[in-house]
Amino acid sequence: MDINEDILIRYIKGECSADEQAQVVHQLRHNNELFQRYLQLKDAWDYTGLKTNAYNYNEELEWERVEERLSLSFVRQHRLKRILNLAVVAAAVLFAFFIGHQFSARPDTDLSNGGAHVFTASEGQITQLTLADGSLVTLNAGSSLTVPSDFGHGSRDVQLVGEAHFNVTKHPKLVFEVHSGQQQVKVLGTIFNIRAYPDETQIVTTLEEGIVQWQSNGKHITMKPDMQVVFDVSTKNVEKRTVNSKRINQWSVGRYVFEDVVFGEVVDIIERWYNVRVDWQAEDFEGQHFHGVIKKSSSLSETLELLKVMTPISYSINGQEVIIKRMR
Repeated sequence: MDINEDILIRYIKGECSADEQAQVVHQLRHNNELFQRYLQLKDAWDYTGLKTNAYNYNEELEWERVEERLSLSFVRQHRLKRILNLAVVAAAVLFAFFIGHQFSARPDTDLSNGGAHVFTASEGQITQLTLADGSLVTLNAGSSLTVPSDFGHGSRDVQLVGEAHFNVTKHPKLVFEVHSGQQQVKVLGTIFNIRAYPDETQIVTTLEEGIVQWQSNGKHITMKPDMQVVFDVSTKNVEKRTVNSKRINQWSVGRYVFEDVVFGEVVDIIERWYNVRVDWQAEDFEGQHFHGVIKKSSSLSETLELLKVMTPISYSINGQEVIIKRMR
């Protein structure tokens, strides 16, 4: 079967028969050009589904957004618009998702810590909250933020375990300080992301807007937009990188973008976002790197099917346990 863009669109929308799905997956595995086309079409679907206002849909506006986002010279406009016309449906589903999660934060009072409030995002959830100073914080799955009861009165210090995206309200006198493991980040008002899960060997800080003062063990770095600081917890080594901060922070809107990552990183996200334990053999995926998009609104099965497109695997789901095997 010749896989053209019409068939790819039907595959993305879940309209292919079982035989057609099998043929599409087979050709995507063996045809890198076709796979890149699939990723771009899928990215267009995911992106517009996240950005579309389900109650004020404008086809031309959506097309302009996608043109700004992607280079889609291989796609005829009327074909892509078939996807965009259905993006309003995806947006409605995602709207329901965010309403269900935006206010899911429930503070626990830690009386042993001066009455501090601890906000948590359970495994499998993303939680958004607004602090007393108006700062917006999005907690990734399996994360917690400790906020003193006197936050905003003389100080704006918080403690993070896990990953969070911060949009800090500007205050000319009160520094906003985040303590995460062995590092501290100080700002007056800016947008940044910190990943500091206790079971990981690195603490990663990424700046999106503004200026951040990063420090740890006597080391100080002034961060600027699109700079990332990677701190190795074991060796205390510090690495500075230039990255696309908006891509990295996509998780905060329910969308994880992989670019040249090892399989273990994909597994970590699946375990946290779907609250499952994945059994896999690292040696089976040694040397492999992955590219793709995972949506928080997708089911576990849909995400695993996407992995099958990336690499030949088999999987089984038994309650909260997932077994993934590399097919030879």
